[in-house]
Amino acid sequence: MATLFMVSMMITGCDRDDPTPTPTPDPTPDTYTVVYMINDQANGSTMSPCFKMNVTYTDADGQLVTENNVTLPWTKSVDVEIPFHAKMTGTLTYNEADLPETVVYGLVRGIGLYTNGSGDIEIVGSMHTASKENFLRLITEHPDRLQFTMEKDF
Repeated sequence: MATLFMVSMMITGCDRDDPTPTPTPDPTPDTYTVVYMINDQANGSTMSPCFKMNVTYTDADGQLVTENNVTLPWTKSVDVEIPFHAKMTGTLTYNEADLPETVVYGLVRGIGLYTNGSGDIEIVGSMHTASKENFLRLITEHPDRLQFTMEKDF
């Protein structure tokens, strides 16, 4: 009887959980990259070179950063943690004396999210053509036509 009791204790004793569990490694975190993009071409038209572009965008720390007189096309990639609020604003400036007789203006812009190297970018915008006189009248009446804001939550 004592032998049976000891065998029974050995069998049930082996079935006990180990008090120190084996740690599981942390999974590799996904890397997220927000891509900001501004282009000066659309539908075969290129913006007149008399324009300068000032851009403000949200950096990885959530702060707004401004870059003045950027060269177009312009792209900025920022590695971020999700959730993230991406914002980009732009303003075209010009010197009236530098305007050609036919003005091509407008911007194609986008904000995209890439995860582990793949993703896509939402692109909006177009180019417009006007005589110098009509362009100046339009911009006097609607100065906001030379500005944009894009925001996107990821």
